[in-house]
Amino acid sequence: MPKAFTEHEKEIIHQRLLEEGFRLFSAYGLRKTNVEEIASAAGISKGAFYNFHESKEALFMDVVEEAEKRFRQEILADIDLPGETPRARLVTIFRKAFVLFKTFPLLQAFSRSEYDLLFRRLPEKKLQDHLGSDRRFFEELIARCRQSGIPIQAPIEQISGLMYAVFFASMHENDFGVSDFSESSDVLLELIAAFCLGEIKIQSHN
Repeated sequence: MPKAFTEHEKEIIHQRLLEEGFRLFSAYGLRKTNVEEIASAAGISKGAFYNFHESKEALFMDVVEEAEKRFRQEILADIDLPGETPRARLVTIFRKAFVLFKTFPLLQAFSRSEYDLLFRRLPEKKLQDHLGSDRRFFEELIARCRQSGIPIQAPIEQISGLMYAVFFASMHENDFGVSDFSESSDVLLELIAAFCLGEIKIQSHN
């Protein structure tokens, strides 16, 4: 009969799984990483792995959420930085988010095929909880920007949609044939910031 883990051992193993999952998923992606590799790296058996996570996809989502916590904390820390104008300050925040996103290989692992795999393998509630955490982050970002003198006017759905579009485009920058995507992304972030502040109006097609 396998040895039962103490609560302290469970905490240590849980942390190891997050750390080794981050390392392996960042290096090889979700599809090319298997449970045996993760369990071995964490110092447990494959069977013991399932005492902590129901699948590698469930671990992947937990690892992503841990990475996003660090990612979001660094972005929020820049909200009160000074700047010449509210738009300049907002562009600095957006640029920080864009640069951080590109330094987290794990966050860029969300290709269309990875999304499809997660949607097939994960309970809908877990996916909805993750989307809910994204919305709560944007709500906090907007609220803190307004408190800090950056008068964001655009609806949260439009802001998040525009930022997702830039992030996902950056994952495929080599496919566009653009010699310097970072320069183009700077222009996009300027335009998004201007839109968020109501300096650019979009004509409704309704």
